[in-house]
Amino acid sequence: MSTIGEAREANQRDHWAARQRRQLEERGSKGVAEAWWDRVRAACKQYDQKRGPEDPDPWEALARTLENFIEHHAK
Repeated sequence: MSTIGEAREANQRDHWAARQRRQLEERGSKGVAEAWWDRVRAACKQYDQKRGPEDPDPWEALARTLENFIEHHAK
């Protein structure tokens, strides 16, 4: 028997998989990237609410990742 939390996580995974499929069908890789962007922002906001003063800043990690992406692809 699953708990409410487990059921919620399963529903979230199913929703995410369905959203990725839908975005891919409707908009291709741009749609999938947009879906990921929404999920990343939500994860950073959620982590911000839980993190302590010694925990790493998720926005800083995201900024470094995006900077690396631009350096690699903006040539």
